[in-house]
Amino acid sequence: MKAFYFIAERILKIFTPKGTETVREEQMLMHPGESAAKLTHEYYVKKIGSVLFLVFGGLLISMIILIYDINQTEEITGGQIERNAYGEGDKTVTLDLYKEGELYEREKEIVIEERRYTENELGPIFEEVIKELETKILGENSSPDHIDHDLNLVKSSGLYPIDIEWMIGDYDALDSSGHIQDGFHDSSGKIVPLTAILSYGAAEESHVFSVRVFPRYRKENDRLNYEIDRSISEYAEETRTLGTQVLPDEIDGYRFTYERSLSHTWLYIIAISLLSAFILYMGKDRDLKAEVVKREREMLLDYPEIVSKLTLLIGAGLTLRAAFEKVAIDYKNRTFGRRSFALEEMLITVNRMRSGVSEYEAYLDFGKRCAVRRYTKLGALFSQNIKKGSTGLLPELEREVHDAFEERKANARKQGEEAGTKLLLPMALMLSVVMIIVIVPAFMAFSL
Repeated sequence: MKAFYFIAERILKIFTPKGTETVREEQMLMHPGESAAKLTHEYYVKKIGSVLFLVFGGLLISMIILIYDINQTEEITGGQIERNAYGEGDKTVTLDLYKEGELYEREKEIVIEERRYTENELGPIFEEVIKELETKILGENSSPDHIDHDLNLVKSSGLYPIDIEWMIGDYDALDSSGHIQDGFHDSSGKIVPLTAILSYGAAEESHVFSVRVFPRYRKENDRLNYEIDRSISEYAEETRTLGTQVLPDEIDGYRFTYERSLSHTWLYIIAISLLSAFILYMGKDRDLKAEVVKREREMLLDYPEIVSKLTLLIGAGLTLRAAFEKVAIDYKNRTFGRRSFALEEMLITVNRMRSGVSEYEAYLDFGKRCAVRRYTKLGALFSQNIKKGSTGLLPELEREVHDAFEERKANARKQGEEAGTKLLLPMALMLSVVMIIVIVPAFMAFSL
């Protein structure tokens, strides 16, 4: 990360980010007494450095994937692709087809089946698969004697890894997928034999099912595309027990070559990285603004207690400055408790007065630094007291204490109402669950 922070430093020397002044003001509010310029600079260094790190990481990962994909795009020697070993499942490869040396089809997916076992290991299970098919092929039909819904001519068994091919005895009634032909209108029904050819490796067994079909058209693919799929399937069937699947080098009189297709993963990673970097960059400013809002809320919560203490001390005979210093020093000497932005600003004001700044100017600056209406008013009140004398200060503070506590109670009521509003959705969801629990059993009992 240090390298990215170094680059960010150089970037900040070239241009100033938009909104720098706003960030500087917010940093002054969040870190009173510290250098706002330094904090703002560190903020942008970390922010820009994090974005650069995210973008660079995304680009690096995407380039690695791209290079790997490019290395996989070599012409497949001898039309052979390595199979998965026994039990590892089929794999799908994406290839670019070249006809007579020119690109014919890009990103064609071909399924490479796993290496198969011999027929001697699988023979005994064919009978069980046939029993399974007797009910499975019916689909939505209740009986083989009355077929008025499409059949479910599955291509594999649900119990065993058996491939199933079907031969239809009458294509006027059914198509090769078991769908009833749209042009079939024999209302008396027609008996159609269905031959299931079960195969695994070199082992095969056939069985004939008879169904009575009662009252659809297969669209042919483009001729060349159909020949490509058919040729690939034929080669796959012939080389199923070999360690590699052979791909046809000539189809319908054309010479074909193959290359692995590039995936688009690297592009997706770049897009995600850039989007994440943008969200991170904007999110940093949002988080800083949220901290400033939280600071203002906490200062308003502290205000009644601070004014109350000042009023009590001044009423006991202390001067304004002595009371102000005591409240601030007590906060400095505390052993535990949460951070108070208002008391930190008071402590800074005390240090400024001790360093020679006039009380009048120190109190005015105190209100400005707090940047909260209540404290600005309080700072102005203290400054007027220095200028005009202490007459009337105590009654003003007592009124301020009363108004502050009233405002605090009003804010508490408002927050309580907002919390109640937020609970409406969870309560509505709970009510819906209770109604479902009560009503559903009642309806089920009624239906019975």
